[in-house]
Amino acid sequence: MPVWLSMLIIAIPTYWYARLVRGIDRFEQEPARYLIVAFLWGALPAAFLALVLQLVFAVPVAALWGEDASRLALAVVFAPVTEELVKGLAVAALYLWRRREFDGWVDGIVYGSTVGFGFAYVENIIYLASTDGFGHWLQLFLLRVIVFGFMHGFYTSLIGIGFGVARHASSRRQGLFAIALGWGAAIATHAIHNASLVFAEASGATTLLIALLNYALLIALMLGLRYLSRRNDDRMFKIYLADEVPGVITSQAYAVLSGAKERSAPRLSPAFRHLAGELAQRKRQLIQYGEAAANADGEIDRLRERLRALSYPQSHVSPAPRP
Repeated sequence: MPVWLSMLIIAIPTYWYARLVRGIDRFEQEPARYLIVAFLWGALPAAFLALVLQLVFAVPVAALWGEDASRLALAVVFAPVTEELVKGLAVAALYLWRRREFDGWVDGIVYGSTVGFGFAYVENIIYLASTDGFGHWLQLFLLRVIVFGFMHGFYTSLIGIGFGVARHASSRRQGLFAIALGWGAAIATHAIHNASLVFAEASGATTLLIALLNYALLIALMLGLRYLSRRNDDRMFKIYLADEVPGVITSQAYAVLSGAKERSAPRLSPAFRHLAGELAQRKRQLIQYGEAAANADGEIDRLRERLRALSYPQSHVSPAPRP
């Protein structure tokens, strides 16, 4: 299989994985340019640095204890530590560089998983390029890209959750603890996954059960996070948009945003929901966390004006001149 064709084929499921995770953040989705930067870091510098670090660690182990010990240590220890280290650096950079866009653990999941998908994209291309026939290529594609295609995104999303929790931690110590815990969880889950595959292969066991358990846990996690995200958004809208009724948004729109489920409720456009999410988030940062930068250059008032134009468009249309 030509490498360029593998790149195109792998890009399709990778795109849908990233889009699925981005959908967890329903209203205030992260800017596409930052997600592209996160993906490219995982695909290029992170993959290269991880490979170099693994060679640095694996060569002495092979010289001292042999190739078998080196391969085992690489899969179970060196790969999880080095890969999550270099992937986590991208999450840390986004957290420090664009702190205003890093609002919490939901954003951490989106940024972290995007870095992981970029890393997995390049890693899968390298593995598939080493196959010796279409049958081998197809088997490896199904295993790495389809069955376990979500794993790198999952590992690094744990790092993102740690940074997201640290974003609003009550003290610096608690913030550092949350970051360390997220990083440690990413390394541990990565190591457990790799070890299970190594032992399954060594014992001749099938990986089907591992795959089923893997995806059962991922589906449960995604559903749980989506539910928590929805509850968090509804609560944020209910608290921070209550005083915007009726001057900025209508009472019907407020009811929908805060979780009311009425048959006669109006349908809100994605643009309206996005602006409402931005306004609620900025007010939360200003009121709850005292971050003056949330209202830099009167951003909250600008968001109010844009929402008012969508809520009451007739009041923003100039009357027709009389004959």
